[in-house]
Amino acid sequence: MSIVKMKLATVHADADQFQDVLKRCVSYAEFHPEPAAHLINDDNGGKPLNDENVYNEYLNQLKNIGHSVGFELKAGPVSRSYDEAEIEAFIKEVNEQFAMIADTHELMTLTDNDEIALEKVRSYGFEAMHECQYISFGMGRLPAESFKKLSLIETPNFVVEELHKSGQYVWILYATSNTFVKEVRKCMESLFIEEIPIPRIDGKKILEQYKEKLTEVYSYCAYTSEIRKLYRYVMQVQDDYQLAGFVPANSADQFVRLFDGLNVRVDLAQPETAPQLVPPTMLHNAWLFRPFEMFVEMYGLPNYQDLDPTPFVAVTFCLLFGIMFGDLGQGALLLIGGLLLEKWKHNRLAGIVGRAGLTSMIFGFLFGSVFGVETLLNPVHQSLFGVREKLFEVMDASATMPLLIGAVAIGAVLILMTMILNIYLNVKRKQMAEALFSQNGIAGFVFYGYIILFLIGMFMPGMLPFNPGSKPLMILFIGVPVVLFFLKEPLNGLMKGEGLTPHQGWGNFALEEVFEVLEIILSFVTNSLSYLRVGGFVLSHAGMMLVVMTLVKMTGNAGPVVFVLGNLFVMGLEGLIVGIQTLRLEYYEMFSRYFVGNGKKFTMISSENA
Repeated sequence: MSIVKMKLATVHADADQFQDVLKRCVSYAEFHPEPAAHLINDDNGGKPLNDENVYNEYLNQLKNIGHSVGFELKAGPVSRSYDEAEIEAFIKEVNEQFAMIADTHELMTLTDNDEIALEKVRSYGFEAMHECQYISFGMGRLPAESFKKLSLIETPNFVVEELHKSGQYVWILYATSNTFVKEVRKCMESLFIEEIPIPRIDGKKILEQYKEKLTEVYSYCAYTSEIRKLYRYVMQVQDDYQLAGFVPANSADQFVRLFDGLNVRVDLAQPETAPQLVPPTMLHNAWLFRPFEMFVEMYGLPNYQDLDPTPFVAVTFCLLFGIMFGDLGQGALLLIGGLLLEKWKHNRLAGIVGRAGLTSMIFGFLFGSVFGVETLLNPVHQSLFGVREKLFEVMDASATMPLLIGAVAIGAVLILMTMILNIYLNVKRKQMAEALFSQNGIAGFVFYGYIILFLIGMFMPGMLPFNPGSKPLMILFIGVPVVLFFLKEPLNGLMKGEGLTPHQGWGNFALEEVFEVLEIILSFVTNSLSYLRVGGFVLSHAGMMLVVMTLVKMTGNAGPVVFVLGNLFVMGLEGLIVGIQTLRLEYYEMFSRYFVGNGKKFTMISSENA
């Protein structure tokens, strides 16, 4: 349940080996490369590789060739390598061959019926037909009525073969001696023939001849182009080609073994040895918490040196969702449906719904609600808790105020917890002024915590062993933190050795900080009251189910249908609203106090990221 520890891996190779290094790295999922620009400095004298990608141009040329003959090129496995001279010679050859095809007008738009007829002519050999010295051939489609008239010609100087026919047309091949060519073609024109040129060269045969090699060369160019895009990650130091990046510490040895058989050296070091590089963040959590990584990533990944908030998000999200959507039956459906979708579709949101469904069941049991039926669990509550009806009656008027106060109390506890997290993280970052004097630091914790104690002492006198309203305590735990809020900037400068005087001068500073302190105090109030929505949605859910149950009673025989549809409606509508509101509380009321989210995502080496 943490951010995965990283090792800085640097691969050293010579000019003959570094491309093989890149190829193996591409196949390895857990390697995050650093661009060479991040590694080059005056000390190492490194330089970036020339990443001019001529193979990308080859790809475009091959695509155009394939498009010209109606052949869609797709990259497949690479069977062999080609040097640039071979590729250029091959492109020139196929261009010449396919240009001849284009010259025969084979690329004219043909219908499916045209193609059927042409296929029959192909058996005679296009080249042989054009090379015939004494006989000329023609091909076309005739209207069906015109075809019948051919038999009425008294002295035909031609022979006709029917190739194909459809409802309106007949496709024919006709042959005549060179003596009667003009006369026969004039006759065919009078019958409204639509000529179809007979190709001089069989394009299909040529395409079949080159198709395999076209695919081979295209695949090699595509693969090599992808590798060439990765040159930006390689730094050259004289004859040493270096590729540096981060690998998870627990798989570093596996990464080293990746290069077995190559004459390369792999150096492993701690990330701190290269302060100019920011280690990427890879989250790793237990199965129970893993889906909630999605919410963290939506806001922003934690810095490598920070804390992974995923477990905290998982617990607080499920807690708040369960309270606001407390129903044993509906929660069970969310649990089952969510976990099944997570297993079948590997959907993280479904996993979140499933886990939130579990807490919905827990609070639904405490509230005594099962698909909106509020009395079903009364006997259980009476047996377990010794109450007259059930443990907590949400819709009872006397329960409204305790419910809302309880919601604010939960919010206060969560706010204090986020402050503790913030203090810990700022101490870890060595940002002591933020840890000590900020509204989310020790000063803010003392101030807000004492306000909570003061309110407890006011509304529940005698509960505390001391009087929180005494002036010395008020000055110490409220006055002093306010002064520290006000003086945070000068105190920060003093701790850094920059002096106590603010940069903008005391006058401007004082004016700004007065409003800043007022904003801080107001934010504590608004953040606390924001948790009233937790209690509000408890009441909202119960109210909506009360409406559904009322409609069930009113609809008589249709009651079961209304019951099912009503539950589904409430689950869909309020489940969505509650989920959004819970996420809002996570982001605005909790994340804003301790989480920065400026981490860099761990991404495997890929030309797409190059």
